[in-house]
Amino acid sequence: MSRVPLDPLLAACVLVPLFAACISHQPLPTQPSIAAAPLAIVVALEGEAGSGDGQVRERSRASGGQTVHLGPGERRLWSFIVRPVQAEYSLAVTYSNGKEGPNEMIHVAVDDRPVASFQNRDSGDSVEGWNLFVTDPAGTSTLGPGNHTLTLDVTGGDGCVEIDVVTLKPGGVAAWQ
Repeated sequence: MSRVPLDPLLAACVLVPLFAACISHQPLPTQPSIAAAPLAIVVALEGEAGSGDGQVRERSRASGGQTVHLGPGERRLWSFIVRPVQAEYSLAVTYSNGKEGPNEMIHVAVDDRPVASFQNRDSGDSVEGWNLFVTDPAGTSTLGPGNHTLTLDVTGGDGCVEIDVVTLKPGGVAAWQ
C-alpha cells in the first residue's frame, strides 16, 4: 500500500483549528445541514374500495374504471392511514349524476366529525351523464399521522349519485384553487 505524502501546509490548516478548539473547549464550527421535512401526501379513496352501502358500477371514464352508486340514506366508509406528519387537507369529491330530477345532498365526515355538506350537480344528461364526472370541494380537515375514517352519506334528491373518488390533498383551502 502506497502512502500519499501529507502536505505540511494543508495539515496545519486542518489540524491547528481542531487542536485550538480542543484546548479552548470551544465547539467546532459546523456547516448547516439541510433537513428535509417529511411531506404530507395526497390520499385518493376510490369509491369502489370503500365499505358499506352502494353498488359498484363499471364506468369507462371513472378513475379505476368503477364508481359506487349511492342512493338517499346510504353511506360509504373508507379507512386510511396518514403518514408521516400532521397537515391540513382539503377534501374533494369526484362523482357523476345524470340529469333526471332533484339533486342529492352529500355529507362528508372525517373521524366522525362533519366536514362539509353540499348539493351535488348534474354531470350530464340522463344517459351519458353517468360517465361524465365533476369534482366539488368538500371542506378541510387537519389530520395527524395514524389511522382515520372518512364517511360519505347521501340524502334527498331523485335517487342516486355515483362516487368515483374522494381526494384529500395537503394544503388546506388553497389546495383546490
